[in-house]
Amino acid sequence: MKTKRNILFLASWFPSKKSFFDGDFVERHAKAVALIHHVTVIYVVSLNGISEIKKEEEQIDNLKIVRIYFPSKSKIQNQWTKFKLYIKEINSYPRFDLIHVNVTYPVGLVALYLKLTKKIPYVITEHWTGFLPQDPAHIPFVKLFLMKKIVKNSSYLLPVSDNLGKAMSNLGLKQQTKTIRNVIDFDIFNSTNHIENEIPKFLHISNLTFQKNCDGILKVTERLWKDNYVFELHIGGNGDLEPFYRYKNTSDFADKLVLFGALSQQEVAVKMNEANVFILFSRFENQPCVQIESFACGLPVIATDVGGISEVFPTGFGQITPSENEEELYQSLKNILENKTHFKSKKEIHLFAKENFSMQKIANAFDEIYNQVLK
Repeated sequence: MKTKRNILFLASWFPSKKSFFDGDFVERHAKAVALIHHVTVIYVVSLNGISEIKKEEEQIDNLKIVRIYFPSKSKIQNQWTKFKLYIKEINSYPRFDLIHVNVTYPVGLVALYLKLTKKIPYVITEHWTGFLPQDPAHIPFVKLFLMKKIVKNSSYLLPVSDNLGKAMSNLGLKQQTKTIRNVIDFDIFNSTNHIENEIPKFLHISNLTFQKNCDGILKVTERLWKDNYVFELHIGGNGDLEPFYRYKNTSDFADKLVLFGALSQQEVAVKMNEANVFILFSRFENQPCVQIESFACGLPVIATDVGGISEVFPTGFGQITPSENEEELYQSLKNILENKTHFKSKKEIHLFAKENFSMQKIANAFDEIYNQVLK
């Protein structure tokens, strides 16, 4: 019988009262690993509006999630308080076999401390786009220095895309590397509930930031509408919708523009099953969850050639266009509306996703790494 190891998940981002959507992909990785091992997630975060430390725990089969909230003060005080609370909580448990860090900085400092003081090995899964040259975020010298120390002392670096791994290596964050991608819950995302539309629906779901280039989507779809093409654009997510409502109030395109706010995973799946095509016009990405979630629903994707998108994009699953090339996006959508583009069947798209991004598939990939580290 396979030995169940005790794995500690530490995350720089994780869903909490501070942000329900922050790092939800980390939670899904933890659920996947819990199919094989005992997993404890410990997440410490500052929170406004509280006067004392509060701890919340939940247990789901082999997965235990501990969230610790503390009153927010200055940035430096918060970092020190967070570190102490992590160490205190971790020390209350029997020894963990391995630490799985999710997003190198800052929580990797906790793993580094435990490696140096308790000889507990750790691996790192990375999601942050800040390592990519296209991301306008600048990594300060001290932060990059600490990141290099964290990565160097890890046993494995596990980026969610090949492109991200190369970008980290180019910055001097070097370690033996294997790409292990994001995971999908196929109990939620599937192609069995698809709805046929009389009017084609284009869909975009994101945090609506500069990275996602929603302005470009609006420009292209409004141009299509002015050229008398019939369709609807559904756009929204867990971001600032105010600019979109201002746009809607001043544009003749408003009748064909449907806005919506933050959605649960179940609601995202419903939206995807109601759509004809998902549009992902990002300026930079790693391995976007919405891409593979769309595939799980049998939904073709029109995406830009950035990050790891093309690494898992078979022919016939949509179309890849250059980043920020509005003319290419216009032509791609126009061809769809004129029935000049033919995609693979929904079943084939779905099966590809199931073969590559299932909970068990990703759990086995992590388990293989754990076994190499602990042998």
